Amino acid sequence: MINLTTRKIGILSTSVGAILIGIVPILVRTSEISPALTGFYRFLIASIILFFYGVYRRKFSNLRLKDILILAIPGLFFGSDITLWHWSINQTSVANAALFVNTAPIYVAIISYFFFKDNLDLFFYFAGSCCLLGVIMILFEQNEHQSFRGDLLSLLAAIFYSGYLISVKIFSEKYETFDLMFFSALFGSIPLFLGSIFFESGQMIPTTLFGWLNVTSQALFVQIAGQGLIIYGLSLIRVQFSSLILLLQPLTAAFLGFMFFQEMFLIQQIFGATILLIGIYLAGISDQKTIKN
Repeated sequence: MINLTTRKIGILSTSVGAILIGIVPILVRTSEISPALTGFYRFLIASIILFFYGVYRRKFSNLRLKDILILAIPGLFFGSDITLWHWSINQTSVANAALFVNTAPIYVAIISYFFFKDNLDLFFYFAGSCCLLGVIMILFEQNEHQSFRGDLLSLLAAIFYSGYLISVKIFSEKYETFDLMFFSALFGSIPLFLGSIFFESGQMIPTTLFGWLNVTSQALFVQIAGQGLIIYGLSLIRVQFSSLILLLQPLTAAFLGFMFFQEMFLIQQIFGATILLIGIYLAGISDQKTIKN
């Protein structure tokens, strides 16, 4: 049973991690290289930093080949998710791609129910519906650039993201946060590199100091700090609740777009943000009742 104080730490950790991940669209937009390559360097640089830290702290001494293969699973899920999502952006509108990839909580709930018999009460489903409605209001826009293929790719990316969240939750019971951070970054870079080769073209490496600062910042603040906090949070609270907290990402991205790129923050988005936050709060109440019972 999860201690309520521990649960608060998990909620805070996941929330801060989600906000840090919400910075990604801003950094990707200002990157000198393609989205998939930007993601690849983010994962690769984070892997290098974590590797030297792990060697210094002797984190790898007890790991066997079997452990490494298991720890590769979340990374492959996560790298595939980002690769598919970046590909979907080139096939459909950015708004649709962001909207569909944030349907991940639906798949998390379905997978958890059928594979792990993890039941949720009706109040949690109501809260989750509020969260998704809020995200729709934040991201929805009328456009002529959507396509079925691109939308499908974004939905597929959401399924891979669900696989990442669930696998991290399962493996966090046996492995340390560092193990999941390092191997997720290392193996996640593989799909991103392959995706950049097959689906994108252009400049392969950053050529200016600003370009390298961009990808290095993503490695430090997004991949290591952001994903590290999310992985730690997932080890403390239920994955269904975590997946709803992570919907703070599009809210953060929308707010930063308003702050840095003068993108209009409409009344519709303000209402959506309010509904999203209320939904997360209600989900927290439902989750807390489940723990007490």
